[in-house]
Amino acid sequence: MYNLPKQFLSASQINKYLTCPRQYELEYVKGIVVPKKSNYNMCVGSGVHKYVENHLKAMLQSNGEPQNYTDILSFTAADITAITNNPEVDLEGQTPEATIDYAQKLYNTWYKELASTILPSSSEKKFEDVIGDVPVMGFIDYIDYSSGKPEVCDLKVVDKTKTITDAANSVQLAMYSIVEKNPCVRFDSVVKTKTPKLTQVRYEFSKGELQYYTDLIGEVATNISAGNFPRCKPDSWSCTSTWCSFFKDCRGSYGKE
Repeated sequence: MYNLPKQFLSASQINKYLTCPRQYELEYVKGIVVPKKSNYNMCVGSGVHKYVENHLKAMLQSNGEPQNYTDILSFTAADITAITNNPEVDLEGQTPEATIDYAQKLYNTWYKELASTILPSSSEKKFEDVIGDVPVMGFIDYIDYSSGKPEVCDLKVVDKTKTITDAANSVQLAMYSIVEKNPCVRFDSVVKTKTPKLTQVRYEFSKGELQYYTDLIGEVATNISAGNFPRCKPDSWSCTSTWCSFFKDCRGSYGKE
């Protein structure tokens, strides 16, 4: 039996622990709350995800019928307005209207490339499962059959396209693969180049790779339960006030004198 703060692990929790166990402890175990706002890029990414989620759910409700782009924009308008007008969002000088326009432009990139061919069987599929003997929970963006076999897909809105190496090293994709009992995974990346583009990276996990991730998740759960929260390396990219919201509660609390 594990002693986990939320009674389960998610991919984001595992990644946070692997990046900096002490940061995980401060946030999840000690419950230190650090006021922080979602930024412009996070808001844009959330907008694109919401357009795609609503697009696929509309397809599923209409027996796979293709959806009209403007219909999805209209259907999602209230959701996107709520995202951009949330007081917890810092648009970093951008207006809500400009932010929505950009999210629509990126969604249109996904739409032009995939809307006419995608064959979804789910959208934002929630899972509550056990990997090894560790309880896990999360949401899968979508599962697509358009290649002739089901592929477990994660949608990314990124500055640089994901690679095969990224897929092989993804705790998130591995977790999805294990709970779905399907080794075939895919990153769909909407890349924020001057002219946005969509790229796809397919990967098939081997049994050995999935066993590695099963063991890794078990080790993280074991360490959390045992109260093992060492600091990360001092030269880690995450150990700065820029990247760590808890810097002042950890390394920053020692001062420089």
